[in-house]
Amino acid sequence: NSLFEIQNTLKKVSEGPKVSCDNCHKYSATRYCKQCTHFLCPECLEAHNKWQAFSTHEVINVQDVAVLNTSKLLPFNEDRNMKCNDHNKSFKVYCETCRQLICRDCTVSKRHRNHDYS
Repeated sequence: NSLFEIQNTLKKVSEGPKVSCDNCHKYSATRYCKQCTHFLCPECLEAHNKWQAFSTHEVINVQDVAVLNTSKLLPFNEDRNMKCNDHNKSFKVYCETCRQLICRDCTVSKRHRNHDYS
């Protein structure tokens, strides 16, 4: 999962009350698969859950996506080792200009100063 995809996911949820299913595009999604990075309607979720290869995927409620921060949308605990290479601190900010996660110290660094953040 790219961090850019996760940021787009957060924007998609915040833009409207209903999110369409990323698989069939016919119905409103009720769940989100963190590994597939797809919103799923009940019908497509049922098909998703039948596949043995997807049995370990973490699926959450659509309304939970909006309240999670970026690192919590990563599959399972992949966020454990996510630290800034420059400052060895946890990522806390998304730099919209560079399209990447950065730590708070990066916001005042020469490379990210005066960029747009979320």
